[in-house]
Amino acid sequence: MAKRIRARGMNAALASGEAGVGEMTPARSPLRPKQFGVALAAAVVGSGLGMFTYHAVSSTTTAYSGLVSPTQTYYLNFAADGTVLALDVKAGQHVKQGEVLATQDSGVAQANLSAAQAAVAADAAVVQADESPQATASTAATDALSVSQSQSAVTAAQNALSVEQSSAQHTVAAQSAAVTSAENAYQSDTARYAADCSSTATAGAATPAATAAATPAVSANSSASADSTKPAASATGSATTSTQQEQYCSNLQSTVNRDATAVSSAQAELANVQSSVQLAEQRDSSDLASSQNVLTAAEARQAAATAPVTAAAIDTAKATLATAQAQVATDQEALANTKILAPADGEIAETAGAVGEVVGPSGVHGYQGPGEQSGTQSGSGSGFELFVPSTSGGNGGTTSQNTYMPLLTLYTAPLTVVAQVPETDMSSVHDGATANITVTALNLSVSGKVENTEPAAVESSSTTYYDVTISLDSNDSRLMAGMSAQVTIG
Repeated sequence: MAKRIRARGMNAALASGEAGVGEMTPARSPLRPKQFGVALAAAVVGSGLGMFTYHAVSSTTTAYSGLVSPTQTYYLNFAADGTVLALDVKAGQHVKQGEVLATQDSGVAQANLSAAQAAVAADAAVVQADESPQATASTAATDALSVSQSQSAVTAAQNALSVEQSSAQHTVAAQSAAVTSAENAYQSDTARYAADCSSTATAGAATPAATAAATPAVSANSSASADSTKPAASATGSATTSTQQEQYCSNLQSTVNRDATAVSSAQAELANVQSSVQLAEQRDSSDLASSQNVLTAAEARQAAATAPVTAAAIDTAKATLATAQAQVATDQEALANTKILAPADGEIAETAGAVGEVVGPSGVHGYQGPGEQSGTQSGSGSGFELFVPSTSGGNGGTTSQNTYMPLLTLYTAPLTVVAQVPETDMSSVHDGATANITVTALNLSVSGKVENTEPAAVESSSTTYYDVTISLDSNDSRLMAGMSAQVTIG
């Protein structure tokens, strides 16, 4: 058998596949079975370790920083500046909704309310008087008395005028009768004179007015006297002498003259009586008119006391009343605000200030409290923020120009945990998602569920976070608001 000779050259290398064109490498001996088994085992182990590591890394849940928080946090202060009279609670005390927590001096508020209520009473009286006018008792009595007296005066004046008119009628009638009687006597004597003495009389044509001044007054029986001097015929039927006839006619002429004077006097007296009666009637009529004017004025005053006021005046009075009533409501609220009442059941977390201090809407000064910190929540919010953004680009610290501390801080149950989740992980966060909370200080783990997510983002170190509130399935009595926690979700 011919001896094999191992060829070493380019062709040999090409034939064995151990080297490329133009490459000279020493030939490798094939692996032994033992070496091949060890290599295969190492490859399997390495692949398994890689798969395990990948699975472990991919299944790890991120833990987020959280804080145990109350459901609500109330920062309570008085609505106006005033002196604290009483602090009825202390930190850690449980209170019920509506319970008095603190009291402020209410003297000024009470005085303001009393003044406003008095103004309302006065304005209401004005409105009532305007809408339903009613005179006061004294005014009504005075007006009624004035009307009564005026009515009596009118009645008296009417009676006086009536009496005067009746008396005047009688007086004028009597004097008119006297004039008529005088005129009748004059006419009778004149006719007799004309009949008996017509041949010798020249005075027959005399009038009463012409003879009144020239003839002295005589008695009423002058005609009778003249008649007695009339010459009578003798029994023997002889005629009277001329002397007797002349005497008779002379006497009768005198009688006629006296009659004329009497007529003139009676007529003058009648004129006087009529003038006096007229003056008396005018006087009484004037008195009556005056009394009636007084009565009219008295009745007008009485009516004015109960006369309705104009609609515009009533509207003005009502507007004034409404303003006063609004002030009463404001002062009542101010008085009520001198007491701080618990807005809900809860626990007093903190008190500040003391009896005798002046406390107002800003709370107790001298402390940089949560109500003034930039980036924190106040009022009825959670009162918690893990990361406070820095406005100066620093390390996230805050500065405040004003120092403030609420007089009372109230926490309401149940406790929750607020975690801050970066925006990159928010896709896995939804309401109802399960969560696990670990409170390191208590070495306590509790489960919970995502309750809600605050839509307002919080930025810190160029990262955006969202506050996620988690309700606890059970509340351990050792849990306290403000404790830190680690939270995993999902």
